[in-house]
Amino acid sequence: MWARCRRLLPAVPPAAAALSFVASGVGSGSGGGGPKGRLRGLASNCEQGNDDALSISVGCYNVLCSTYAVKWGEREGVGGNGATNWSLRWPVMCNIINRARWDVVCLQEVERTDVDEITSGLGDGYTTFYFKHQKRPPDGLMIAVRTKAFHMKTTPMELQHNGVAFGGVDLVHRASGRKVRVVTAHCRGRNAAQLEALADFAEDCREEPDVTVVTGDFNEDFSTSDRTGVRCPFPEGRAGTYTTLLREPELPMLSRPPHKQGEDQKSGKGKIDWIFVRGNGRSQSVIELFRDPASRLAILSSHAPCAATGHWPSDHGAEALSIRLLSSPKAK
Repeated sequence: MWARCRRLLPAVPPAAAALSFVASGVGSGSGGGGPKGRLRGLASNCEQGNDDALSISVGCYNVLCSTYAVKWGEREGVGGNGATNWSLRWPVMCNIINRARWDVVCLQEVERTDVDEITSGLGDGYTTFYFKHQKRPPDGLMIAVRTKAFHMKTTPMELQHNGVAFGGVDLVHRASGRKVRVVTAHCRGRNAAQLEALADFAEDCREEPDVTVVTGDFNEDFSTSDRTGVRCPFPEGRAGTYTTLLREPELPMLSRPPHKQGEDQKSGKGKIDWIFVRGNGRSQSVIELFRDPASRLAILSSHAPCAATGHWPSDHGAEALSIRLLSSPKAK
């Protein structure tokens, strides 16, 4: 099901399929991929696209860096002796990612000493970009891009906002020719200035993309109390409004382990890992969000104890969705 993001807008009910930035129309979703919605910059109800070659799958995962796991005694990240258990956890997370075969992988809490191992684990099919936080010595962000799906449009973008990195890449989707911007961040939570800076970073005007994807651990749950809507953290920009995909009923509604939901927990709780997507209304770039079986499996596997440790592989579960590209953008 879709969640259309303005400042606060209810999600379309599970049976609904079609909506737009400006006006919404309700139809019925079909097919094995679960509830679907679609979106463009102008009001429209479009028929379901069938060409999955013209789709982009995106995964987002906070992998829990070892330094923080040991410092805070995170049960998912330490063994019985209090030392890091990264060597047990990473193969599990790597397997989850590789089975999902996402076109774009965005990771948070990537320890700088683990960059080479993570890059190697993802394999030669990906090109990786690392963005080191200046004020968080051990870790940074990573964006991994499936080389066969994209070629680079420009050099990677980076902004240090008070020492915390935002990372971005501009890509061209080979099959469709669409310009795609991918941005990732690890936010503090309930920090309006940081969210505003992230929105401005994604809005960078050097190259106006047809599709913008913003992912991250936001340390903030933007869901409404009944989890039928999402409070969008970003304002409407010149290219339109962001949207996201609510989780289907068979998937976990929260993205952190049960013990992280307690009243005594000061770190982010609820569903705090998000992927927001915007089709460019100025170029009439029509998109449809959906979740394929591989992404559903990745979400389920990452939100469950693993045999290697007896706990979740990380103190976050993965988030994932796919973007179907439904129309040819007009020239700007």
